Amino acid sequence: MTMKPSRFIAASAAFTLLFASACGGSSDEAGEGDSGSSAENCAIGALDAADGPVEVTIWHNFTALSLQAFEQTVASFNETQDKVKVVGQNQGVAFDEVQAKVEQAAVDKELPGLAVLEDTKTQWAADSNLFVPAQACIDADPDIKAQFDDLLPIVRTSYEIDGTLYPVSFSVYTALVYYNQAHFEDAGLDPNVAPKTLDEVYEFAKTIKAVKPDIKPLVLNADAWLFEWFLSGVKQELVNNDNGRESLADKSEFGNDRSVEILELFQKMKAEGLLDVVPGTPGQVDHLLAMAQQTSSIVIDSSAAATTVAGVIDGTITAARLQDELGVELPAGVENLKLDLRLAVGPIPGLEEPGQGQIGGAAWYMPNTNSREVQAAAWEFLEYLNSPEVQAVWSTTGANTPAFESTTEVESLQTAWETTLGGQWQQVGYEVLAGVDADFPGPLIGPYSETRIAIRKALDQTLLEDQPIDPALAAGDATIDKELDLYAQDVGG
Repeated sequence: MTMKPSRFIAASAAFTLLFASACGGSSDEAGEGDSGSSAENCAIGALDAADGPVEVTIWHNFTALSLQAFEQTVASFNETQDKVKVVGQNQGVAFDEVQAKVEQAAVDKELPGLAVLEDTKTQWAADSNLFVPAQACIDADPDIKAQFDDLLPIVRTSYEIDGTLYPVSFSVYTALVYYNQAHFEDAGLDPNVAPKTLDEVYEFAKTIKAVKPDIKPLVLNADAWLFEWFLSGVKQELVNNDNGRESLADKSEFGNDRSVEILELFQKMKAEGLLDVVPGTPGQVDHLLAMAQQTSSIVIDSSAAATTVAGVIDGTITAARLQDELGVELPAGVENLKLDLRLAVGPIPGLEEPGQGQIGGAAWYMPNTNSREVQAAAWEFLEYLNSPEVQAVWSTTGANTPAFESTTEVESLQTAWETTLGGQWQQVGYEVLAGVDADFPGPLIGPYSETRIAIRKALDQTLLEDQPIDPALAAGDATIDKELDLYAQDVGG
C-alpha cells in the first residue's frame, strides 16, 4: 500500500510552503505562521486590538452525541459575549475527510481558526508546522497553565513531543469490555465480574459456550486501534525509537511476539466456535448488533459507545432516534427490536492486566496561518471549552471521557455517574483512563493512517481469512517500513 497521491502531494506542498514561515514568522501579519512553542507565539491579548467581533471557524466531523455537545457549546459561548463569534463547519463524517480538507487548504494557507483531528495526528501536526502548540500559551499565560495543569497525565504525555504539548483541547475516549450479565449467570459466572485478561476472556467464553452452544461468546471488531491497545497495555512498541517518542520512527515493530500471541489466541477461539470476527471497516456496528441480538456475550469497544448503548437499554434512546439523530442504520428486522438486556462494563482486558492501553478520540489544533486576532479569539473560546462546566457537558451529552481532572467535580457529572446507567459506565471509563500508565502512552507515528491500514490488513488475513500469522505480520512490517521511509523523506527526517 502506498500513500494516496492526493494526500501525499497536499502534505508535501504544505510542509514546503509552511516550513519557512513557521521558522521565520511574519512581521507584516502580526505573527501569522508562527508555530514555535515559545511564549512569544501566544496571541492571547491580541483580541483587544480588534475593531469588532472576530469570527473563529471550526472544522470538525462531529456527529450524533458529540455534535449535540458541540452545537450546545458553540451556542452558549456565542450568547455569553460579543467579542468572538464561533462558527462550526462539518467537513464530513470521517477523520480522513477533515484531514484531507486541512491538507488541501494548507497549500493556500486558508485554514480555519481551529481544526479537530484524529488523535493519531500528533506527529504529523508537529512536523507540518501548520499549528501553534498549546505549549506556547501554557508558558505565556498563568490562567491557561492552570487549566492545562489539570490534565490527566496520560492525556498530556500522549499528545506532547519533547515536552511540547500540541493540541489545544481534547475529545477523548478509552476502551471497555461490555458483557451480558444474563449469559454470565446462565453459565455460572459472577455477573458482576468482568474478564480481566484475554486468557480470562477465553475461559469465560468456553464456559458460556458449554451452556449456549448456538452462540459465539466473543464478538471482535478487527480494527487496528484495539490491537494497538493490547500491545501498549504490555509496553510493547509498535515502531522503533521508543515508539517514535525518542526520535522519528523509521522501522516497524508490528511483527513481535506479543502480536503473535494475540493472533494465536484469537485464531484458537475462532476454531473452537468461541469467536465471531467482523471486519474493522469505518462505521462498523455489527459487533454491537451481535450483542443486541444476544448472539454474542462479550465485546471490547470504545467507551464512546457507552452512553448510546446504555440509552438504548434504558429506553432513553429509541430505535427511531438511533437512525434519525445518531445515524445508526439498523438492518431489516431490527428496527422494532425491544432490547431486553442486562449489560455491564469493565476495564479493557489485557494480556497481563486490565485497564491499560492508550488514548483514543480527537484532538483540537490551532492553525498558525491566521491573524493574531483570530488566534486570540480562538483562545477565548478554548478557555470556555476547557472549563470544567463545559467539559462536563461534553461528558454527559457528548459521551467524552473527561480529560481534565476537575471536570469530575462538577455536580451534573457526579449526578449522571450516580443515577444513570450511561453515567455509571462513563465513570468506569474515566477510572480506566486515569489509571493508564502515562510513561507508556502509545506510539508517535507520522504515517499513522497508513500504519493502521497495514495492521487491519494483517488482521483481515489472519482472523477473517484464516491465513498464517507470520507472513501476515511480515507483510505488515514491510508496508509500514515503506510508509515510514516515505514520511521521513517528506519531512526531511
